[in-house]
Amino acid sequence: MNRIKPPALRKGDTIGIVAPASNIKMDLLQEGCRELESLGFRTLLRPDIGSSYRYFAGPHQRRREEFLEMLQSPDIHAIFCARGGYGSGHLLEHLDSDLIRANAKIINGASDITSLLNAVEQAGLVTFHGPMVATSIRQGTGGYNRDVLLNLLVSGLPVQFPLEGTSILRPGVGEGRLTGGCLSLVVSSLGTRWEVDTSDSILVLEDVDVKPYQIDRMILQLKQAGKFETVRAVVFGEMLNCAQHAGQGYSLEEVLLDLLSEFTFPILYGFPTGHASRPNVMVPFGVRARLAIGSPTSPPPVFELLESAVTLR
Repeated sequence: MNRIKPPALRKGDTIGIVAPASNIKMDLLQEGCRELESLGFRTLLRPDIGSSYRYFAGPHQRRREEFLEMLQSPDIHAIFCARGGYGSGHLLEHLDSDLIRANAKIINGASDITSLLNAVEQAGLVTFHGPMVATSIRQGTGGYNRDVLLNLLVSGLPVQFPLEGTSILRPGVGEGRLTGGCLSLVVSSLGTRWEVDTSDSILVLEDVDVKPYQIDRMILQLKQAGKFETVRAVVFGEMLNCAQHAGQGYSLEEVLLDLLSEFTFPILYGFPTGHASRPNVMVPFGVRARLAIGSPTSPPPVFELLESAVTLR
């Protein structure tokens, strides 16, 4: 599928903030809005975004109406999610692919928002797995990579991603369409109408606070579902706090290499997207990229886009 690239942002454009998952702390959200405004954008919140119902940011209807309102409004040029948590999956059955394509705009989020990004990408639109307003963005440059965000969304540059702090689990070169997200949510899509499409892809997988045996189970399920058969490369996130205990006697990297031993694609580990301890890097899903990671004597490793993620206007 030739995916639609949403229009680039310009200074003065309005970013609509939505909360499709868990309830938020308004003071943290306001900090994130101020950061976006310092970049030259306007922000817009619905008055009821601070709603709370159980573990959601208000009832399903409120969250659904908020997202669809921002999607269809001609005054909103991008949609940024406030935070993840849980709940965005409840919106999927109400999303119309034709409506998404007719209102193509930047949609950004991570964690639980993986479900939403996957559905929007399958509708034919490039999406953005990136820092969220009440979490990473509110921390400024210590929380997210500002240069990558602006180069992707404003300049429309084919970005070369920073690789400091990453490690090479298996060398090689792979080119493909970026997709993926939070591992738990990627696996939860299996068997649904929104099952992740990993064909000809560079698969980005990250998670947090998950024990190695749980990651083993999820990677195994993806493997048994045939999801690695035509993958060109895999990029793992930092996988924060994904340990059984400090003295477990093995590394998660070893577990992953064992699980994926029958494949030959390159594997990068520790890339700071989604749940990250280093400045969070935005990654566009639906555009082609290249991962070239070799031995110590090879040229420096490269993870780069092969095309822009937006359409300049």
